[in-house]
Amino acid sequence: MKPLLLLLVLQVASLVPANGQDKAQGSCDSVQSLELRQSGREAFDKHQYEAAAGRFSEALEACPSQHDILIELSEAQARLREFDLAIRSIREFLEGEPGSVPGRLALANYYLMAQRLPEAKLEAEAVLRTAPGQPAALKIEGNTEYLLGNVGAAEDAFIKLLDRHPDDAEGAYMLGRIYYQEGRIDHAIGQFERVLKLDPRSYKAYDNLGLCYEARGEKEKALRHFLTSIKLVERDHPDYDWPFANLAELFLKDGDPEKAFALASKAADRNPHSARNFYLGGKALCQLDKTDLCLNWLERSAALDPSYPEPLYLLARVYRKLGQEGKAREAQERFREASAKRPDRLR
Repeated sequence: MKPLLLLLVLQVASLVPANGQDKAQGSCDSVQSLELRQSGREAFDKHQYEAAAGRFSEALEACPSQHDILIELSEAQARLREFDLAIRSIREFLEGEPGSVPGRLALANYYLMAQRLPEAKLEAEAVLRTAPGQPAALKIEGNTEYLLGNVGAAEDAFIKLLDRHPDDAEGAYMLGRIYYQEGRIDHAIGQFERVLKLDPRSYKAYDNLGLCYEARGEKEKALRHFLTSIKLVERDHPDYDWPFANLAELFLKDGDPEKAFALASKAADRNPHSARNFYLGGKALCQLDKTDLCLNWLERSAALDPSYPEPLYLLARVYRKLGQEGKAREAQERFREASAKRPDRLR
């Protein structure tokens, strides 16, 4: 399956009333709840998602009638990649507010993050029936269609979005991602440049322009755009790992495993759930003849995503080098199975 284009940041918390209006009868400690909720928001803004989820849970316990806290709780859970919990929380909110557009959008987005694509599509379509042209719903619909393999429908969704909302930088970014994934590099560059006109500090646009120029063989331009993206995310976006990994892969291709490993390590620190980050680090360590460390990184990569072929191929070679023929054959067979199920794709 092709990679997720973008985990949408709906920021539904901004749609929640700051005073936490009661939605049901019953007594509660509204002062304590509001204090805890504000503490949760401050932690969320600092990217301290576990602490934020804890404060929101305590705020809800202090005043169970303030159901809209569940929206913020679900968003913190999603940032922790606890998608089942996020889905459960937002469903609980929707039991009391079934017509809430922010709630429905959040649910659709969490289904998308969890790769529950048919459910994500149904929720997005439900929102669009009541609010035609709703931009976040169109984005979720477009992403879902793409991941389901309906490239034409995905492209149509983003073009419709941009026809209605021409200044939507996120929509232009997503359309650029589709063009890049489909190998339409010039079209992709056009969309990412459009993003930068709308948002000159779009680190994602710079990162993806780096990929585009690399695909065109313009390595100096690729390097410059990756480094610009890294500069923009280094301090203010600690969760964004892509330019580090993309530049690491570029250095691997250029035969500089030391620089590649340094970048892959930073990518893995930022996103320890990414199989690709550990694969790139493992590949660099293999090229540096650090076999034991290479093995650890590759095994970690394979454990994070058993369907990812690349680390399995290298694992087979490392096991064979170490004389572990049984493990080498097992890794080789897993590589063949994963390769057969996963078509070639751009990163």
